[in-house]
Amino acid sequence: MERAGRPIILAVFPPGEDRTSLHNILGHSDWQLQFTRTLEETQAALRTGLIAVVFAEGRLADGHCWKDILQELQVMSSPPALIVADRLANDALWAEVLNLGGHDLLTKPFTANEVLYAVTTACHFGEGQRERAACSGH
Repeated sequence: MERAGRPIILAVFPPGEDRTSLHNILGHSDWQLQFTRTLEETQAALRTGLIAVVFAEGRLADGHCWKDILQELQVMSSPPALIVADRLANDALWAEVLNLGGHDLLTKPFTANEVLYAVTTACHFGEGQRERAACSGH
């Protein structure tokens, strides 16, 4: 599917420091930043089919977690890559995120270089996945 306009980064975070930080880091980039707080809001945003990357808090405001978002993504035909963010990021959580199908794990508070690198590689990964799916679907 051809994407019109700037790629959308869906950031699943409650209002506050993390949203402000992401807005400061990504707000002037070639990406369009869209925020949700809950799994339900995220599901609705994913149905638009225009999301390039999902960047999610380890635990959502509604009690769900990143694994619930990952389950949603895994049933999509061309899912966006998932980046997980957590203050308690460690090697075990990083391995779990990657082994279950997530793209990356970032530690909070965010640093601009890490966020930009993770989002860039996730966008490129997602583009490659969509191209392979389109080629194998014919």
